[in-house]
Amino acid sequence: MKKSFTKKAFRIKLVTTAVTVLALAALSLTACGAKKDTSDDKTIKFAVTNLKVYEDTTKVLASEVEKLGYKLDYKLLADDVQINEAVESGEYFANYHQHTPYMDEFNKTHNGHLAAAFKVFTDRSGIFSKKYKSLDELPDGAQITIPNDAGNNFRPLLILADAGLITLKEGVEPINVTTNDIVDNPKHLKFIEVDYTMLAKSLEEADAGFLYATVAAEIDLDFNKDVLAAEKPEFSAADIIAVREENLGSEKAKILEQAYKSDAVKKALSDSYDGREILEPAW
Repeated sequence: MKKSFTKKAFRIKLVTTAVTVLALAALSLTACGAKKDTSDDKTIKFAVTNLKVYEDTTKVLASEVEKLGYKLDYKLLADDVQINEAVESGEYFANYHQHTPYMDEFNKTHNGHLAAAFKVFTDRSGIFSKKYKSLDELPDGAQITIPNDAGNNFRPLLILADAGLITLKEGVEPINVTTNDIVDNPKHLKFIEVDYTMLAKSLEEADAGFLYATVAAEIDLDFNKDVLAAEKPEFSAADIIAVREENLGSEKAKILEQAYKSDAVKKALSDSYDGREILEPAW
């Protein structure tokens, strides 16, 4: 009996071992298949902000990508941080909503690894108002809305300093300027920091505020006619298509660039604003 039990146990062990080996082999094959993402996959997952020009150009971009043998699987999102996190996590391959300074700030504060694959357009910026036609008309104590993110916060302050409404501390790098660096404010302007996505809406209540040309157009303000003071060209930053660092120069990044820098997308940039020259293509 003891001998028989030993052989039976041995046979059971052999069967168990064989099943385990087969299971591990199957898992190994599955894992290898999961890693085979970049060579055969023809789908580019693309996160986009839900502003009109981005949506309009993305639709055309999808058609151009398809001509090159790929599919652009895009999703419109409202939150800028969420759009970056979607690419940082690897859920999406690329995104379309920001300029390099904003991306750099995200990388710094979120330990990110995003990089600019290529530039797309320059979105000019300035100070706008729905109540006044010039900066001179701004009353004492006027409320000015400015973006609260570091990639944009300094811009309206430089614009107002250039216009002579405030004086900034000397020796501070322009990109590092904050309201704490204001040393003279004769009109006692009050600066209200708001989320970038709320700049257009907050202008309804404020006396004036900072907007990009694209955002201004969303509320029927024309940069070429309605801007009270514009940002200097040397401080303007082109919007970009961003990917993770390891995907720079990849086949998908090249496909996106080739498709975006097409006549069709360039026309879409203009058509999005009824032919008005709101944006400047960066190629």
